[in-house]
This record gives sequence, C-alpha cells and structure tokens, in this order.
Amino acid sequence: MKGISVTPWGVYSVWHRHARVYQKTWLVNSLPPLSEPLIYLVAFGYGLTPLVGDLSYQGETISYLRFIAPGMIAVGVLFQSFFEGAFGSFLRLSFQKTWQALLTAPLSFTEVFIGDWLWATTKGTAAGCLTGLVAVFWGLYSGWNLLLSLPLILLGSMLFGAMGLLTAGTVRTIDQINVPVFLLLVPMFTLCGTYFPRETLPTILGYVADVLPLAAVVDLLRWPLGLSNFWFLELIWLLLLTIVFSVLAWRQIYPQLFR
Repeated sequence: MKGISVTPWGVYSVWHRHARVYQKTWLVNSLPPLSEPLIYLVAFGYGLTPLVGDLSYQGETISYLRFIAPGMIAVGVLFQSFFEGAFGSFLRLSFQKTWQALLTAPLSFTEVFIGDWLWATTKGTAAGCLTGLVAVFWGLYSGWNLLLSLPLILLGSMLFGAMGLLTAGTVRTIDQINVPVFLLLVPMFTLCGTYFPRETLPTILGYVADVLPLAAVVDLLRWPLGLSNFWFLELIWLLLLTIVFSVLAWRQIYPQLFR
C-alpha cells in the first residue's frame, strides 16, 4: 500500500517486528551504546569532581556530579536514538530490504516509517531512563524528577531518531553516516552544556551551541536545578525540529521505495 493511511495496529506490527529481532541479540547490541553514557558519568564524575568541585548554575551552587548527570541522560538519548535511526534504518532499508518486505504486507509506507521511527525512539528512551536510574541510585537525580522528565526524554528520542532517519534516507553508503556524526553529533556532545556551562564558551560559539537541539534537551533535563528564562522557547524549538526532521525524513525515504 503506497498511501499515507495509518492504523495503530500497522505501526505496532512494524515496531513489534523490530523488537522481536532485537530480543535475539539485545545483549551484544545494547551493551556498548547503553554503557557509554554511564562510563562518561563515572569517569568524568570521579575524575573531574576533585578538580572542579562545586559550580554555579542558575544562581545555585551545586556539585559537578549533579551538574553533569542530566547531561549524561541527554547523551544516552542522543546516541542511541540517532544511531538506531541512522545505522539501523539504513541497514534495513538498503541492505536487508526490510522496508520493501514489510510493504508487501497490508501496510502503508507511513506505517512502516512511523514504526521504524518509534523503534529508534524506544531505544533512545530506554538509554535515557537507564542512565537516569543510575543517577537516581547515585543520589544525583530524584526518582520523582526522572518520572516527570520522561516526556522530555521521549521528545528528545523522537527528535534524534528523526534526524537519524533523515540521515538513513540521504546517504548512499554506510560510511557516509560518519559525516553527520562528526559534523553534528560530536559538536552537540561536546559543546551543548553536557560537561560545562555554555556561558564559558566564546560568544559566537556559545550562540551556535544554544541553537543545537541537544542544548535545549540538556537545559530542560536540568529543570530540578532551575529552569532557564527561555525554557518555553526551548521546548517549542524541540517540538518544531521534531516535526521538521520527521517530515524531511519521510520525504527523503519515500522516493527510494516508490519510483
């Protein structure tokens, strides 16, 4: 079915197919990306806290560990959802021909697209929640705050999953996925306030970092420490980017399947 009709059962069928495949290799596939933000939290927490000590954030003095914990949650969301949307979807689209096979069933392209997108969102949400649980057990983030942050974790996962899908629909070889990784993900990972306040950056570089979507996710995840004066605009910015990237991804992938 080439139409844009969408049914909950059709979307769930695609998502459930990916989940069943993932169950067979979940340990091998999930250990590296899920453990990465946890390693960063432990390494930078223990390594830099003695050097940095306390810092000022939103007029409050907090420990460095409490400062980076929300940043590591955001990093888990970023990496897991983007890489699943980029590498995972590219493999299913160009090598395994999973999309083509699913379209032989009574499924529309939009159902396959949304199912793939929600699967990337699921993996990003799981990574963010796992990192958040470690922060909760460490006493850096309360369980109630993590629960209230779930909608934001979900939104961030949807955004970065859509960015990954756009990448999968744009590149022609798997090696080309490294281009947005190094030109977009690495700058976001390092500059968007995950490890240090963006106010310490040079003015122009700080403005660039403020526009990158991970900056808004990090700022909003730090809401228990205090919200910025522009938190509502940051939320609107994330919603807008999610819509834009999802539409662009849909339009980029569709012609590859229906020419």
